[in-house]
Amino acid sequence: MNKLSLVLIFVSVAAFACDSSGSGVTGQGGAGGQGGQGGQGGQGGSEPKCATPQEMLRCDKVLNIAHRGGRRIRPEHTLLAYDQALADGADILELDVHETSDGMLVVMHDATVDRTTDCTGLIKEMTFADLRNCDAGFNFSNDDGETYPYRGTGLVVPTMEEVFDRYPDTPFVIEVKQSDPSIVDHFVEVIREHGVEDKMTGSAFADSLLRELRTAAPEIPTNMGTNETFVFWGFSFSPLDPEYQPPAEFLQVPPQFDVGDRIVDVLHPGFVPRARELDMYVHVWTINDEEEMRFLIETYGIDGIMTDDPPLLTKVINELGVGD
Repeated sequence: MNKLSLVLIFVSVAAFACDSSGSGVTGQGGAGGQGGQGGQGGQGGSEPKCATPQEMLRCDKVLNIAHRGGRRIRPEHTLLAYDQALADGADILELDVHETSDGMLVVMHDATVDRTTDCTGLIKEMTFADLRNCDAGFNFSNDDGETYPYRGTGLVVPTMEEVFDRYPDTPFVIEVKQSDPSIVDHFVEVIREHGVEDKMTGSAFADSLLRELRTAAPEIPTNMGTNETFVFWGFSFSPLDPEYQPPAEFLQVPPQFDVGDRIVDVLHPGFVPRARELDMYVHVWTINDEEEMRFLIETYGIDGIMTDDPPLLTKVINELGVGD
């Protein structure tokens, strides 16, 4: 489905929601907005469950989810970044997965290696050996390009299996990025081989890809796709429809969404309470501003934040008392 179709669906749902609620949603999602009455955060489910990776996914706290391993702090999607993120207080590592031409599942956000390494080309057209020759720290700079401290330090693009082996006690949010050709069957095979099914959330934007993943591995919990989220968002303005059954347990959303002619607030006073009624969990992405982190936690009582800056989020969580 193309972007225009998604925009039209969102606008239609938005119009329905505003009509049925008697008020619009504009002005409720920014850091300075009024929003709803906040909760403590991390209230999805009923009891604190944080002892194992499986329990951490549904923990009664605000989860610190290291987006791409915390790419503000270390070169994204490298083992160095994941090590640092966990040391900085991250609870969950967020991964993106592609497949090389010779069938290795590797962790990288983009379909190409151009932005983060000294190589060029599509991952799906590269052999794993060629990919491993790329310097995964080449383009990282935290001083606007004045220095590149990790060039030539031996950082490589990791495989998904290497990540699982290195962090056996860590939960993951794993987004399947590649769709053509599909990597779902191989992805599920590796997940099962490493016993990660119940300590991860399978993630994607496309509803069709998520349906493929749920069919291949119904035991893997997933997020809701773009259109599925739009439908939930529309229902969240009205009394709970007893016939509505969410297709997934996790909502992973931005605070706002650009529908072309305007910005729509995804989060509103009824969004998280409706998720609570349905035993769902709300993770918000990608938040790197301290004021916005505080606003989202205090105003909406969300369950987790995906951030490029795990130490900053750890500071906020500790100061608000919504962690362990």
